[in-house]
Amino acid sequence: MQTLIDETVILRYLLEDEPRTFQQACSVIESGEAYTYPEIFARCAVTLRDVYRVPRSQIGAVLNEVLDDIYVVEDDTVRYANNLFGTSMLDYVDCLFVARNTLKKEHVMSFDKPLMKRTLPYP
Repeated sequence: MQTLIDETVILRYLLEDEPRTFQQACSVIESGEAYTYPEIFARCAVTLRDVYRVPRSQIGAVLNEVLDDIYVVEDDTVRYANNLFGTSMLDYVDCLFVARNTLKKEHVMSFDKPLMKRTLPYP
């Protein structure tokens, strides 16, 4: 049976800061039945950056590692966003926009200049 997980499960798994919940997170993630959505990775990235003060480059790398253990809708988009988040100053949601624009050729409209500098124009 698949289990939809949120950022609290992924964070406990990554941080190992609460032994009881860490073990529960390990159990569900290591079962191969855990899945989630891109917005949950956005929450993880922001929490790791703002609350735990983890460097962006580490966040991108560690979130890509956890993708090997969790099924994520739009895996390729999330991997791209993780890499971009780790190497830029864009917010994670903006990284998802750029990833969808680049990989899926989705047209992006925004008045956010740093975001639009990273997107490709499409008719």
